[in-house]
Amino acid sequence: MKKIEIGVQSLKQMGADILAAWNAAEQGNPPPLREALYFSDMHGLLSTLTPTRWKLLEELKTSGPLSVYALAKKAERHYSNVHTDVARLLKLGLIARDEQQRVYVPWDEIHADFALRAAA
Repeated sequence: MKKIEIGVQSLKQMGADILAAWNAAEQGNPPPLREALYFSDMHGLLSTLTPTRWKLLEELKTSGPLSVYALAKKAERHYSNVHTDVARLLKLGLIARDEQQRVYVPWDEIHADFALRAAA
């Protein structure tokens, strides 16, 4: 199953995770590979992965590969706005293009996880 995790993680925690993986690999115990997309704060996550972009992901997951024009029609949105959102989702790696240049979700699962905690 091809899965990507999306969440909020401080730069300090990201660095600690990388260091832990490095140390484990040096000891011959590499951690399992995982795909993840983390943002340093909730504002960054929500301003990047907007509700309209999430709906595009849902539409592509349901419909399968579509041209940007067909996706805009299905989403009942203006083509230029969908084109902008598709470009951002492509850059993030949440969607991809097939041989016919149609866009699709290459993930079996996109898992979003974040929590509100008291400052340490």
